[in-house]
Amino acid sequence: MLIPIFQILYYLVFFVMFLMSIFIIFHIVFYSYSFLSRLLMLAIFVPVAGVLLFTNLVLFTAINLRQLFAGIL
Repeated sequence: MLIPIFQILYYLVFFVMFLMSIFIIFHIVFYSYSFLSRLLMLAIFVPVAGVLLFTNLVLFTAINLRQLFAGIL
């Protein structure tokens, strides 16, 4: 029962991180000083945030939670 709870909590945190990324992108797009700064910040933020979220998800799903929590369960 502990493993599904842990997975749900992780996916909830992951979803919140995704929403925060969308929030940051929104502010970059609508509150940039100039077109060049908007383009530069989006060119930096979007790939970096995408890679970080993707690797975080891949690494979490690669963890064998049953083996990790074997001593607790």
